[in-house]
Amino acid sequence: MPSANMLADKYDEALEGFEGAEKKMEIDFVPITGEDPETLPVDGGMRQYRREFWSDVVALLNGTILLHDPQERFDAYLISESSLFVYNDRVIILTCGTTLLLKTLPTMIQAAKDIGLEVSWFQYSRKNFLFPEKQQFPHTSFDHEVDFLHKIFPQGRPFVMGPMTSDHWYLFVADFIRRESVNGNRKIVDKDQMLNVYMYDIDPTVAQLFMRADSLILPSIFRDGEGEVDAADADAGKDSNANANTTDFCASTEEATQRAGIDKLMPDGAVVHSHLFEPCGYSMNGQAGNGAAYWTIHITPEAHCSYASFETNHLCPSYHDLIQRVVATFRPKRLTTVEHIDQDSCISTAGPVLPAEIDGYNMNGRTLNEFGCKDYVVQMCNFQLRADEANGEGVVTSLTIRCEPWLMKAHSTTLVDGRSNFENDFVNRVKWVASE
Repeated sequence: MPSANMLADKYDEALEGFEGAEKKMEIDFVPITGEDPETLPVDGGMRQYRREFWSDVVALLNGTILLHDPQERFDAYLISESSLFVYNDRVIILTCGTTLLLKTLPTMIQAAKDIGLEVSWFQYSRKNFLFPEKQQFPHTSFDHEVDFLHKIFPQGRPFVMGPMTSDHWYLFVADFIRRESVNGNRKIVDKDQMLNVYMYDIDPTVAQLFMRADSLILPSIFRDGEGEVDAADADAGKDSNANANTTDFCASTEEATQRAGIDKLMPDGAVVHSHLFEPCGYSMNGQAGNGAAYWTIHITPEAHCSYASFETNHLCPSYHDLIQRVVATFRPKRLTTVEHIDQDSCISTAGPVLPAEIDGYNMNGRTLNEFGCKDYVVQMCNFQLRADEANGEGVVTSLTIRCEPWLMKAHSTTLVDGRSNFENDFVNRVKWVASE
């Protein structure tokens, strides 16, 4: 059972704003001896380390393991601040909030070395934060994260994809993959692909499925008094305004998973475990592709910071249909998709890498980055709900984007009306009234 202090912290986060967007690391390993990682036993490599070890790792980032289920090809861990997946030759970990994800990296690298493995490929990535001022070092800025990572991977390269004045995505890559065989021919080693969908301002009628019927938290899923309830009605799970949104809660994690349609998102997959947080929030892990792939969802339902994310490494010729299903499930006002596509992956061999077309949404921008000799590409796209899909009221009436401190410091700091001239110019550029 959570302690009173833990619950109090959760309530504070729900009321003040929680950073839903995840920080993510993927670390791929190969045997130090030079052998092919495919020679590792499916339950060997990093899977030799059991839950006790990973509990200590997760504690370094200020998290705890909630659930653990070993699958045929990987071990799935649901943690207090997102998810951890451990394969024999790689570790994928994503954490939200103010977790200190990068602090876990040296421990995992040393653990791999202790069993004869070394890093072949490393990636750290994240979206721009909604509340950058709440982060702790080394996550106080991307510059600080890069400085931290360069001490471990001096040859690593940082990238920023997307416009700095709106939704963008940070990436740090260190690539040590040996792509040539003994006879000098190119080996087929780049076969992975991955999808991330970051969704903001999700539909309140969906968000309420992931909140407890609590008089303190309930009103926060609706804006401007919409769907407001009094304490008595909230405790009873009822809406006091017959004309407002009908409040509707789930009694269990399983009910939330089914009613939201999450269990139907991956036709060839299954939900491994899921968790409905107190007082609000939801996380799940699943498997797909005959147990070879994972998929994971994390939801922050409060209106002032509502957010849902989807991620999978499932191999398929296109993610477009899956993106459509995910977006239709959560109905966000804006979203970002990121596709990481290796040269010999299913998507890459199927044809050119193209952006998805999402019903009811306009694509506001696309960034495509090629790495190495086209060994892999990353495509990032931003989408906005069309005005005619938002009940004719316009998509956005006012948008305020929080800049990270390092971006602000890079410009003049002359103050005008309590703001720097850069801030004034920035606000003028990114606030607008959406036309119908």
